Amino acid sequence: MERTKDKMSIGDLLKSLKSEFPELTISKIRFLESEGLINPERTPSGYRKFSQADAQRLRLILKLQKEKYLPLKVIREKINELESGKVRAGDLVSGGADSVHMEEELSSYEESTLLRENVPQVLDIDLDFAKLLEDYGIICAHDGEDGPYYEKEDIKILRIAREFSRYGLEPRHMRMYENLTDREVMVFEQIILPALKSKDPEAKRRALENLRQLVSLSRELKDLLLKNRVKQYYVKSNLPAPF
Repeated sequence: MERTKDKMSIGDLLKSLKSEFPELTISKIRFLESEGLINPERTPSGYRKFSQADAQRLRLILKLQKEKYLPLKVIREKINELESGKVRAGDLVSGGADSVHMEEELSSYEESTLLRENVPQVLDIDLDFAKLLEDYGIICAHDGEDGPYYEKEDIKILRIAREFSRYGLEPRHMRMYENLTDREVMVFEQIILPALKSKDPEAKRRALENLRQLVSLSRELKDLLLKNRVKQYYVKSNLPAPF
């Protein structure tokens, strides 16, 4: 058994993981503890003491956030499955069989709401970055009893924006998506508004179903157009396109 004096303080734990996770902070470690994801020993005077097992658990949690973009609810379930022997740690952070379904689980378990003040701890996103996305109209914070919060769709946009930023794309670059969306909505409105103004419930139902189909077709068309445009770079490099 690991002796208490051999365990790490929260500062030592941070130092041991900082090179691998530069954005990790003491406040984030405390936040993950408050969420029940890690449970360090406490000394009689109240100081946290982290074992090597605690450090390994925290490393796995951070990897699942960083590499798999999983929300805390999913991570908690994965950790429970790991501890019960249902999955192996390697399957969670690699391309193992268990990780194949993670993208599907993400849509099922994604946080339904997230307080703005918790964005840095949960998503590793600076508050100024999130507020800039708000300023550009890309996401919207809603007023709540505990403070401004984001809904599920905005949380997903925040995750995408975070990944974009790693390639040098800033919130101002994402304005083009917002502008395109506004133009699309205006066109779709011209198609469905007459039926939505109808007093016939069946006409309204058909209009909303048509809107769903239009959104699906639009998504597919934009995906194909983008792939066709960028395919030229693979052709010029004599490489097969990955899509």
